[in-house]
Amino acid sequence: MENNTPQTANRRVLVKAGTLSAGVLLFAALLLIVNYLGWKYHHRFDWTASSLYTLSEKSEKVVKNLKRDIELVVFVPPENQLYAPVKELLAQYDAASQRVSVRIVDAEKKPVEAQQLVQQYGISSAGVVVVSGEDRRVIDVADLAEMDYSGMQMGQAPTMTGFKGEQLFTGALLQLDEGRKPKVLFTTGHGEHSLDDRDVHGFASIQELLGPDNFQLEEWASLGKSEVPPGTELVVIAGPTNTFLKPELDVLSAYLDNGGRILAMIDPTLGQANGSGIVPTGFTEWLAGYGVKLGENIVVDPPNVLPSYSAQVFFVNEYGDQAITKPLAQSRLPVLFNMARSVSKAAQPGQGLQITELLHTSAEGWGENNLAQLEKVAKDDADVQGPVPLGVAVERAAAGGQKKLRLVVFGDSDFATNQLVQGNPANAVLLSNSLNWLAERESLITIPPKKTEQVRLTLTGGERQALYALVCALLPGLAVVCGALVYVRRRRR
Repeated sequence: MENNTPQTANRRVLVKAGTLSAGVLLFAALLLIVNYLGWKYHHRFDWTASSLYTLSEKSEKVVKNLKRDIELVVFVPPENQLYAPVKELLAQYDAASQRVSVRIVDAEKKPVEAQQLVQQYGISSAGVVVVSGEDRRVIDVADLAEMDYSGMQMGQAPTMTGFKGEQLFTGALLQLDEGRKPKVLFTTGHGEHSLDDRDVHGFASIQELLGPDNFQLEEWASLGKSEVPPGTELVVIAGPTNTFLKPELDVLSAYLDNGGRILAMIDPTLGQANGSGIVPTGFTEWLAGYGVKLGENIVVDPPNVLPSYSAQVFFVNEYGDQAITKPLAQSRLPVLFNMARSVSKAAQPGQGLQITELLHTSAEGWGENNLAQLEKVAKDDADVQGPVPLGVAVERAAAGGQKKLRLVVFGDSDFATNQLVQGNPANAVLLSNSLNWLAERESLITIPPKKTEQVRLTLTGGERQALYALVCALLPGLAVVCGALVYVRRRRR
């Protein structure tokens, strides 16, 4: 017989209450443990085909080695097509380091706060502000993507073809963490390209290109100077058409031998008299002293010429194994060259020099030595046989703790002009990577824009009809049949 005394009933209530309480406590403890493990060992997954939201090894290195706290303030409205990729990518930065924090400003929900921050940072348009103490960098939303406007003529909205968020955000983080601006001098007085020239052959776009990398660009008249100005990180010689005098070259040699850095872009400028030779600039002999052979030729590559252009305008997609060109090789981005000469390793380079070929033509290309008849170029045994190298990187370690010598030489400067830099992203990557390598900023070697996914489902008329029948007829019919079967079985019981 069951005992139903008050004591027994109270005991049962206590047991149930204790069991319920223990269950609640265990469940709460389990939640705490799961949340703690999720916070401490969390991992984000990127399921996009192009790994659009995955930080590269270079970005992770920059983020993990930050020495300053940095905040990224997002002023991008949710209706903007860049809002989602910016938010998701910045979440990766936030998760990678405790020194990085992200704040998304919602102008609709908090208009007063948004207005105050807009005034504080001087924002005139949507973008991202990267802040550390009193220093900051502003990234305009228009610079974050490569857009395709071809459909606008048919009333279509522009589409994003490439996302440049990682290279810009990582560049800004590194700038603020370093707290310095590498000083770059562009030589003048010999017909070089001008930083202020906005014509197609000018270099004005370089100022915009290198702005994200935070270089301090200045022009420098080398004639009559006894030394390169102190504090110069590197010197750029961009397309001279006249000769550098020996005293000028001696100044450059002294600078380079003491751990300086030089980017030389030496075009094959034809002589004005009869076009039978290349105008001497003084660099053929000077570069030979650093193990570089500057060809007296004009390179052509028939398989890679651009339609409707002359044979001297061609693209290059064959790269050497070097930090400058590795991102281009991985992304398979071609660089455009216009009127280039060969640049190769000398037969007997100086001792201790490490010379790496950066890029070259196809095997069918060649260096044309017969410059008197360029209208009828033809490959023969006297020409430089392909594949023809078009650029090299030179490095030599220095003793006594000095900086190592670094030199990059290209046989063309047109690839860095406004027209080609703005028209072809790979040209901008090649130039930016060269300067970053020379300045020993390998962590900022440009990360090429990641291609965004444009997924479309195209169906034929028959396929659309079959899909319509499946959704509107077959599936509802199956539901009715299943319901009828269940009804019949229950009736039989």
